[in-house]
Amino acid sequence: MRSTLFSTSAFLLFTLIPTGVFSQTPFSFDFLKQRAGNLAKRPCQPTPPVAPVLAGLNYDQYRAIRPAEAGGLWKDEQLPFRVEFHHAGYLFTKPVRFYLIDEKNIARPLEFDPAFFDYSNLVLEDEFDPAKSGAYAGFRILHPLHADEGGGYDEIGSFLGASYFRLVGRGQRYGISARGLALNVVHPTEREEFPDFVEFWIKKPQASPGFLEVYALLDSPSVTGAYHFKIRPGSSTSAETRVQLNFRKKVDSVGLAPLTSMFWFGENSTENSFPDWRPEVHDSDGLLFRTWNDEVVWRPLYNHRLIRYSFFNTPDPKGFGLMQRDRDFQNYQDLTATYHRVPSAWIEPKGKWGEGSVALVELPTDVEAHDNIVSFFQPGTSPSPGEPYDYAYTVSKKLEDEAELSADRVTATRIGQIREYPDTRRFVVDFCGPGISSIPADGPVFAEITSSANGYITENQCYKNVVTDGWRIEFKLDTDSGNRDPVELRCFLKNSTTNQILSETWSYQWSPSI
Repeated sequence: MRSTLFSTSAFLLFTLIPTGVFSQTPFSFDFLKQRAGNLAKRPCQPTPPVAPVLAGLNYDQYRAIRPAEAGGLWKDEQLPFRVEFHHAGYLFTKPVRFYLIDEKNIARPLEFDPAFFDYSNLVLEDEFDPAKSGAYAGFRILHPLHADEGGGYDEIGSFLGASYFRLVGRGQRYGISARGLALNVVHPTEREEFPDFVEFWIKKPQASPGFLEVYALLDSPSVTGAYHFKIRPGSSTSAETRVQLNFRKKVDSVGLAPLTSMFWFGENSTENSFPDWRPEVHDSDGLLFRTWNDEVVWRPLYNHRLIRYSFFNTPDPKGFGLMQRDRDFQNYQDLTATYHRVPSAWIEPKGKWGEGSVALVELPTDVEAHDNIVSFFQPGTSPSPGEPYDYAYTVSKKLEDEAELSADRVTATRIGQIREYPDTRRFVVDFCGPGISSIPADGPVFAEITSSANGYITENQCYKNVVTDGWRIEFKLDTDSGNRDPVELRCFLKNSTTNQILSETWSYQWSPSI
């Protein structure tokens, strides 16, 4: 039975579409781009919310609505992918509409089906008829990642809430999230705007392809967008992504390929005292990016008392991502959250993205439940309203092959306070990698360290770490008494004979306590 809520939503969202077009015209990305462009010519029409009984669900009640054993798509077919749906309710109060694309590229609406869900554990005071008030909020993708070990279908991806989506590969667990678009994350006066994926088209997979195709329509007061995802599962699950945006109005802060993660504390959090038994708690511990001229920069994350914004001028970046570089269980000691198995997320732009900056936003948090880290690429010039804005990239969830992105790299950042000198800090930075490990202890290696004008570097020491076979840098940072401005630091290993750069660049923002 068709939901009244969906009927209303369909009227608002499909007034630009000729009757019967989905049953007569083959679907294509060009069709979706045209649809998004036409939608941008009109004001955004908010999607009607779900029924109050669903909006009022608490966390436990929402979790009680489970996928039915035989529910979802293609469970009775021998296909490499299956799809299950997220029910609307709790925090996810905006219904999402779905279409299925068949073998002939014909797209047809997928009506809400209560049989896809098991409501047997749901306890409510009010009456609830799923056939009348039920709605979809998103979907999850299943694939037999561990078939060679006799495993069944594993969850490899999920699209749920605004334009958020998550991917996982073999041996990984969910942590960092990707988003379709970020708007006004760093705007001084405007509130952040969260565009929504309001419609999805899912193409039925063939028996042997290594990917699942998903299309999405994005909508918000400022922009519409057409998205095409080609999702490839594996040890590093990835999504090849094509996008065309159509802005209804000028937006000053536009974030392309945004990533969202959590950093509570780590080895460099010497001045944060949290009542927790674990040595480190984070889904990501640093930002990594590669510039157009192949400089690789590592910025460790930090949970400061204030919001911190960092912009790295990076025209035509070759890649950027939020990384979980520390893979040693001993540094987490968490058998439940298993932070050592959370994947990193790497964005690889396709083609040239032009002038712009890789942005990093660090929000303060005192619990691990909140995502407080955001990174994205901000174009140097905001897209113009009325002009389509096209770009493409691949987002990959990596666990075992991260060293390919940066071989001779930073493995730890530690900071200590000098008791006799309260404005002085000692930094200890460890580098490891195949290139620098082969250099003997008396080799021509030195550390080139620079600071912004309000910091002073002293006692620069660079020596072989005989335990890790890497190299360690130690130095002191002095600041003027009473100075409360952040200090920008950079360092890398260099060959003193040839001036060859031997490592990635360590970048850090030291913020005095306030």
